Amino acid sequence: MRLPDFLDALRRFARRLGPVVLCATLAACGGSVAIGLGYSDHDGGHPDKPDRHGPPVRESGVFLIAGGLCPTCGGSFDGSGSSARFDAPEGIVTAPDGNLYVAEKNSATIRRVSPQGVAVTFAGSVGAPGSSDGAGTGARFNMPTRIEADADGNLYVTDTGNSTIRRISAAGAVTTLAGAAGECGSANGDARNARFCAPQGIALDRQGNLYVADTLNHTVRRIDRANVVTTIAGVAGACGSSDGRGSAARFCEPQDIEVDSAGYLYVADTANSTIREIAPNGEVRTIAGAAEQCGSADGTAGSARLCRAAGLALDGGGSLFVADTGNGTVRRINVANAVTTVIGVPGSQNNVLGPLPGGLNMPRGIAVLGIDALAVTSQNLVLKLVPR
Repeated sequence: MRLPDFLDALRRFARRLGPVVLCATLAACGGSVAIGLGYSDHDGGHPDKPDRHGPPVRESGVFLIAGGLCPTCGGSFDGSGSSARFDAPEGIVTAPDGNLYVAEKNSATIRRVSPQGVAVTFAGSVGAPGSSDGAGTGARFNMPTRIEADADGNLYVTDTGNSTIRRISAAGAVTTLAGAAGECGSANGDARNARFCAPQGIALDRQGNLYVADTLNHTVRRIDRANVVTTIAGVAGACGSSDGRGSAARFCEPQDIEVDSAGYLYVADTANSTIREIAPNGEVRTIAGAAEQCGSADGTAGSARLCRAAGLALDGGGSLFVADTGNGTVRRINVANAVTTVIGVPGSQNNVLGPLPGGLNMPRGIAVLGIDALAVTSQNLVLKLVPR
């Protein structure tokens, strides 16, 4: 077994039995294994590239990457730092080229933000929603909400208003990968015949499978490398909150999804205000929060409370970061499923830059940015967060 896979196995073990077991297991290995050596996906930054999004990561706090802070700073305009404008940015991902890519819902575009904070429109046309494949700004989207990147720099977008999954090549060529524009449905099968209903979350595993939080179907779907779509958990049209295997489980409006290198999925079950885990065998369990109980309490598993959490990001050390939208905070879930608040003040929906705790306004997209830092979309801003 390779070291990253071994460490992932330890982390999976620890999520079930607690941190003491993990420490004992590591001690049995001679005590020299560092948790931070685990596999990090493309949201996790790139060690061979300097992290230049904002100030050095040793300085904790909330920092501006791009966007205007003023109350009237709306619209969608290219520019650098505070001169750039965003219109309801949601999903965000760190790509292998070192840039951030943002799914901008209201402008129907995909934006690229350089390490220096320069924002440009990468695909789609501002204020021109639709569904057209094409090159860059010649393509059309309709309320894109989440975005993922692969190792070659291709992007995958949930085109929520069209109920489709789109692919953008590293060169900017946009194609429709699955679903049919304007056709809300739940059919499985070949991607051309499959149907989704306002999907949001999207994640890519190491084997090249895509996982989709199919929001209004209340299900989790998989698009395999042969472009075949299957439902792996939940039942289309059945909103609920039940743990169980496959179709015995229930979700309600899941809005984001992540996958670790061991094949475990994590789902932001937004309408239930919970975080769910799906094991490779399809078994679903709740790892944080309580169904339909919107609140903000730190603690372990069922004692913790979240409120309409809508964004997820995994780092290389086994921590799951949550954009806890309804609380205006970012939460961390560690390997023992203990939840802590790391950024923001619960219930205070306001972007506050500077030292921690700082403040966020309805954060929705979240990505790991280099070492010990996060990128978050909050209101009409792209922010860098450095927890302690």
